[in-house]
Amino acid sequence: MDARKTILLAFALSGMAALIYEVTWTRPLQFTLGSTVYTVSIIFASFMAGLSLGSWIISRYTDNIKNLFVVYALIELCIGFYGIASLMIFSLLPNAYGLTYSFRENFYLFNFVQFLLSFSVLLIPTMLMGATFPVIAKIYIHKKIGKGIGEVYSVNNIGAIAGSFAAGFILIPLLGIKSAITIAALANIIAAFLILYLFSRKIAMQVLPAAFIIFLVLISATSYDIEKLHTQGFYRINPVNNEVLFYKEGFYSTVSVAKDNSTIALLINGKGQGSTVATDARVNFLLGYLPILLKPESKTSLVIGLGTGTTSGILSKHTKTTTVEIEPAVVEASRYFWFMNFDVLNNTNHMLVIDDARNYLMHTTERFDIISTEPCDPWQSFSSSLYSKEFFEIVKKKLNDGGLFVQWVPIYTMSVDDFKSLYHTFTSVFPYVVAFVNVKNTEGLSTTEIILIGSDREIDVENIRRSFASLPETERIYLRGIRIDSADDILDLLLFTSDEMKGYADTSPIITDDNCMLEFSTSRKVLYQNPMETIADINRFIKGG
Repeated sequence: MDARKTILLAFALSGMAALIYEVTWTRPLQFTLGSTVYTVSIIFASFMAGLSLGSWIISRYTDNIKNLFVVYALIELCIGFYGIASLMIFSLLPNAYGLTYSFRENFYLFNFVQFLLSFSVLLIPTMLMGATFPVIAKIYIHKKIGKGIGEVYSVNNIGAIAGSFAAGFILIPLLGIKSAITIAALANIIAAFLILYLFSRKIAMQVLPAAFIIFLVLISATSYDIEKLHTQGFYRINPVNNEVLFYKEGFYSTVSVAKDNSTIALLINGKGQGSTVATDARVNFLLGYLPILLKPESKTSLVIGLGTGTTSGILSKHTKTTTVEIEPAVVEASRYFWFMNFDVLNNTNHMLVIDDARNYLMHTTERFDIISTEPCDPWQSFSSSLYSKEFFEIVKKKLNDGGLFVQWVPIYTMSVDDFKSLYHTFTSVFPYVVAFVNVKNTEGLSTTEIILIGSDREIDVENIRRSFASLPETERIYLRGIRIDSADDILDLLLFTSDEMKGYADTSPIITDDNCMLEFSTSRKVLYQNPMETIADINRFIKGG
């Protein structure tokens, strides 16, 4: 291989390593700082700021550097060494985040502090990455500047494409973050060796063993402490001592199961998505039991999102049930909740489909009597499209006449205006609606979640009373675990019917695919929640005030 091809290969490896880092570093940063659209923007802004700063600084000195080959090799080695060290740095992030939390009352100040924290973690490696381009360009280009720049830039982009694809689809899902970063660091070391080899084979052969010794020392001394990441952060303001029962870096998210005393919780990207706590479990129970009690003649159902498997387990005892889950790691995690979900994965009346929910609904020819969904919170960008009018219209087309659509609504991160927009969007597709809350004030707890049930026909809530009486005793015992002993206990959770809400939110904007406003507005409410303002607004409207 001639010198010019060797230089291009080295820079392609450098680009590949950079994008592996970017993808892998985003996971633990989101785990601690949150996965809101603002946090993602902050992480990418920090990354790009470091690249541009490093490129600008080194470009002022490239003409005066006597040995560019050695400088480039040192830069690549430092990037690789920092990459390994970053694993330890991420374990320290939860403590650092605790210092930023005091600024949460001011949205802009809080996000600026978040940026400073993210930037401080990424500053050194991204500046070094930014410095590689001016140095390699100076080494590679002699006469034809335009052609030379084009070749250098193109191979770096090819490497970046390969790195991002490998990180997201191969390295993280199959090997995990630590191994992915280790491979990226090896790419940096190889790139350094290739360039140094062109300068002096003797020096290259001397430096390479030393580099690998440092690499191995860092690998052995550095750990990616998963349990440390669970102790504090965006979702766990007060430090906790969790035992991590399961952890996996999936294709789309980081999935874990944590135990705190007697409580077991499912977390996706660090955010709780179900647990054995009675109030949490009640939501999953209601997502399954409410449609069955309202429409006991139902034969088929679809669940969007497996989660703990509780909703799917309930529905599969009464109907032929299909569950669509996009993240395979969630399927593995759901096995830890077998005692809640009736061991649904081994139920012959249940079929699991690994797919994107919208994609599945658009392509399946099957229609259902019940479609129940508990997506992630709308402020998480990967789920915001499950709250739009277009999605609700897709769902409606896959329901049989008189079928029920059950939609989970986390009002704890919504303002009154947010809920009004969602309600207007929902009722623009489903004219008949009933709503239930997860808890009543009489239970000594504040309502935090609402379950909307929509249909193209009127919904008779009195069916609950008649259907509950026919439930087997085993299921009644099951329901007592969430403090529901009778049909009256369920009807006490009824918040409103569509007849009571006529005219409510009619002037609020509708949420669409090209204007998923909830993704932005709810992100502002995550840390200062007041769900009772929405409940109070609904009650005032119903009472005519």
